[in-house]
Order: sequence, then C-alpha cells, then structure tokens
Amino acid sequence: MITSPMRIDEFRAGIALLPGDLVTRAEALKLYATRRPGCPDCESACDSVRLAFSAASFGDIPAAGRLLTAAERSARLTSHAAGCGRGGLRSVRGVPGNHGRVAGRWATAGPLTAATDASWKSRICGIGYVTSEGCWGLRGWSVDRHDPTGPSKVLVNELRAVDLLLRAVGRPDVLLVDSLWALSFLHAWQRGDTEHLPEGYDLRPRRNGPPALVRLAEHVAELDGLTVQHVKGHSGHLLNEAADSLASIARRSVTERFDATGRAGGLVSSFLSSWHQRSAAA
Repeated sequence: MITSPMRIDEFRAGIALLPGDLVTRAEALKLYATRRPGCPDCESACDSVRLAFSAASFGDIPAAGRLLTAAERSARLTSHAAGCGRGGLRSVRGVPGNHGRVAGRWATAGPLTAATDASWKSRICGIGYVTSEGCWGLRGWSVDRHDPTGPSKVLVNELRAVDLLLRAVGRPDVLLVDSLWALSFLHAWQRGDTEHLPEGYDLRPRRNGPPALVRLAEHVAELDGLTVQHVKGHSGHLLNEAADSLASIARRSVTERFDATGRAGGLVSSFLSSWHQRSAAA
C-alpha cells in the first residue's frame, strides 16, 4: 500500500501525462494527492491518483480514467476520519452554478448512480443533477436573441445537465435520464458518433472554447464503464424526482428571490434518505 503523499512537482508531472478531460478531474483531487492527513479515505484517494499517473505514463489512458474514478469515490465518502475535514469532493473550479453535498451516511457499496434533468419555461432554463452519494448541483439562466441552443431547447438543456454533472463530480457508474431523445444522443456518442448533435445547435466556438455539447460528446465517447439508462419521468423514481426538483429550483431562482442552496440541500437530503431506505429494504 502506498501511503506517502505526492510532491507538488511529482503531481504536476503526472498532470502533464493526462488528456484535457482527465486533467480537470485530477486537479480537483490535488489536496488528496499532495497531503497526508492520516485519514484512510484520503490516503486511498491519493493512492488511486498516483496509480492513475502511472497508468498514463504507460499510455493506458482508459485505466487512468478508471483510477481517477476510484479516487473520486474515496474523496466523496462520508467516513473520513474525524478532523479530516475533506469528506465530500468539492465541485471543480470554473463549473458554473451552485453545487453541494448533503451530510449523511449513504451506502457506498453499490454502483454510484446519478440522475439529471432540465426545466424550461418562458425562455428561462434550469438544470440539475443529484448522485446517490449526496452530491448535487443546479444552474439557471434566461436566454436572449443570441441563444445558441437552436430549436431543440428541451433536448439541448437535458444534455447540458449531463455536462454539468460530469464536469462537477466526474463519471458515475449509472446515469439516469428521463428523455429518450437525450438518451439516443448519449448512446450515439458512446459509440463514437460525436458529430451527431441536435439539429440547429450553434457549432461556432464560444468565448471559453468549444460549444458545451461538442465538448460533452467527445467526453462521453472517451468514458469507460458509464451505463446510461432511461427512467420514466414523474413516475416516483426518487433520484429522477430529485433532479427534476433541482432543475425547477434553478429555473425559479432566475426570477424569484429565495434560498435556492438551502432548499436544494434539504430536498436532496429528504429524497436520498428515502432512496437509501428503499434500496436497503430491496
């Protein structure tokens, strides 16, 4: 078992071996990789990051991605040692929106499951995600005549919700979406058909780089081990209902004044308690 932390120069050398999408994920794990707090969960994350860099040095980028996923899972555990203060991986800097993690001893033995959703009304959009380990995020905005979305507004925003999830907390084991149309695009990208994009979506570069869905398509094509499944919306599926509610909170927060972060945290805590109770009973 590797127990020593990485030196800063060693970490930077490892980062240089990774492709762009893995660089962002590894940077979010820097504190776990370069400090030794005497916490088994943090040490496990550190070990996985070191092994990810080793895999990348041999050119095995898929293995590096899987090892970073293992590091992210260790970082998100609620069982961090007392005084560690690191339980719950924080959102990557630069990811828009509000992000958080609710406290609770959620089960971690099963697959990490996430749900995403979007809400659209009167030129105002909200997107949200939630994971079975308590991470959540939301983002809301209004559109103007320069909106690059195109005519497929609901579809594009369903996919933007997936992008928000993957950028903020990394790859889950299972991703649940309630849009069959979005599911078809995600499956096409997994097959490598990254040029398959919603009709009318503006492909011109943005100020901060490629369009979100172009970046998302390439990211999904490179992900190993991601299972994308359809779940019927408004059918009582607790993770889907939580994601739907987060998207609605995000949309309403654009025009209404209320504590969106506090409301989101309370909602996620309630839904996840019920989710894990049902899972345990099953």
